[in-house]
Amino acid sequence: MRNSDTSKNTIKLLVFNLIIVGLVIAGFYFMHGTNQIVDVQTIALNVREKPNATSPVLTQVHREDRVTIKEKKKGWYKIQTSEKTEGWVPEWLIFDGTSGPYTYLPAVITQRNTELKKSNSENSKTIDTLKRKQKVFVTLELNGWCRIFVDGNYGWVPTDTIDIRKNQQPKFEVDDTLQVALDNAPLYSKQSESSQITDTLDYAEKIVLKEVSDYWYQVRTDSGKTGYMRSWEITNNKISQKEKRPREPLPEHVIMLDPGHGGNDPGAQTNDGKVFEKNLTLQTAKVVKDKLEAQGYSVLMTRSKDDFVSLSKIARISNESPADIFISMHYDSTGNPNEGSGTTTFYRNKNGRQLAQAVNDQIAAILPLENRGFGTQDYQVLRENEKPAILLELGYINNDTDAAYAQNKKYHKKVAEAIYEGSTNYFLELNKKK
Repeated sequence: MRNSDTSKNTIKLLVFNLIIVGLVIAGFYFMHGTNQIVDVQTIALNVREKPNATSPVLTQVHREDRVTIKEKKKGWYKIQTSEKTEGWVPEWLIFDGTSGPYTYLPAVITQRNTELKKSNSENSKTIDTLKRKQKVFVTLELNGWCRIFVDGNYGWVPTDTIDIRKNQQPKFEVDDTLQVALDNAPLYSKQSESSQITDTLDYAEKIVLKEVSDYWYQVRTDSGKTGYMRSWEITNNKISQKEKRPREPLPEHVIMLDPGHGGNDPGAQTNDGKVFEKNLTLQTAKVVKDKLEAQGYSVLMTRSKDDFVSLSKIARISNESPADIFISMHYDSTGNPNEGSGTTTFYRNKNGRQLAQAVNDQIAAILPLENRGFGTQDYQVLRENEKPAILLELGYINNDTDAAYAQNKKYHKKVAEAIYEGSTNYFLELNKKK
């Protein structure tokens, strides 16, 4: 009898566990499957023609817009908007994004005595104190802070202190002279994002309103062209092409950092034998990561602690990731102490040359060590890498002067600045060609 009861209990437990497993699997497919209807969580998100960060932008979606996930591919979701436009957005931004592109959205302040800051930092100077329910316009999001326009001033507030109100666009009258609030704003032939784009308009360009319909405005440009624009691309606030705006974040772009060596592979060492290359590359990479993320980039690393990762695995990690570029960091060495000095940038495959030049230009301009230029080298992590990939030699570890720089956090910050500026210039130039 006891054995029978035990068997029954075992069967019940097994069935229960199978049900739980089934629910978990079903939940997983629900969360990541197709035709799932979701609400966008990030303030603004570009919807692109193809699943990559340099593909043309079809439209934007905004916080609490409802979209349908149609497909998943290499870390990107194909979505359908409420306007029936289909395009691609990064998986890592649609739910958890804290940075986004230029936009122009009406919003209200949700908390009393919200401080308007000069920059996106709690330690920044306070420009003004805003009231609850005060109306503002959101122009940009960067790392959980929103740049807003209010009472003629631009400033920053935490993202969680605002509420987007797309249905509260200002009321404009026919024949009003307005301005374009975005860069490269599309002019559509019809009231549909799937219609032909007849022109792209510049930031602060003047337009005349001819007709209003829901979220679509028919406008006429100075050149006489007529077409349709979306309400959040237009403003009656006075803006200037000369206005100094913050650089637009590029959170769709993913940068993979590879701190050279690690674990049982120490790499080169200083002349006194006390400092190993593997430790310096990791220290440097962490500073670079912090800098890139602070500017809105998405960053991956091949290792984040003192682990050994084989060269073939490093290339495989890069190839299987959504990374747009790959940057390996090393410190060089020579056979004799104090024989070599300076920085060098290497690439192997043709698609890495432009990146190598862009980053090396900034290394030469920002770092204190002599720059030895950029060129090709048949390193395995470059040769087997399908992404635009470069390898940086950031100084000679067995040169006492170079090693002193390499162990200084100020030097690491300069490396981070050079990689940020070089990578950003590379992406911006790449985007121009698309």
